[in-house]
Amino acid sequence: MDRSALLKKLGGVAAHVLAVVLIWTLIGAYQTRKHAGKAGTPAPDFTLLDLSGKPVSLRQFRNHKVVLHFFATWCGVCKVELPSVRRVHERLDSDEVLLAIVEDGDDVEAVRRFAREHDMTYPILRATPEVLRAYAVSAYPTNYYLNGDGSVDSSSQGLQTFAGMTLRLLAADSD
Repeated sequence: MDRSALLKKLGGVAAHVLAVVLIWTLIGAYQTRKHAGKAGTPAPDFTLLDLSGKPVSLRQFRNHKVVLHFFATWCGVCKVELPSVRRVHERLDSDEVLLAIVEDGDDVEAVRRFAREHDMTYPILRATPEVLRAYAVSAYPTNYYLNGDGSVDSSSQGLQTFAGMTLRLLAADSD
């Protein structure tokens, strides 16, 4: 293949990649258009119970980048995303935290079993209808990436990859 043919082929591949990235970005923007707190606005504060009944407040993680991972145990896409969430958790810096918030946490023992079966070693908090409304969670999984000052950096809905979650977390400000 001569040089001009190779350049033409590479240009075509680049155009396809750019089109996919653009479509992916537009879909993400559409899915998150109703999410709480656009970039730079304060994230809704909450205090939720973890699986042991201990209250956990979002406020206690100020000066930390925070990933809020909203999921449900019945959600198939959430199960597919779990390896990425685990990898993100395993690679967190000291100024970063991941909080999983389970929608169907009324049966605590069922959530504990689910967490053991899926090797979820990070904090799992039990959602309330008020928190789900405050964060405009309408589908699972939904992720929010918070800056260290407690403001929203970005959010996503639907399946996220490890790379995508890591990049969003890196983009958040520490304080």
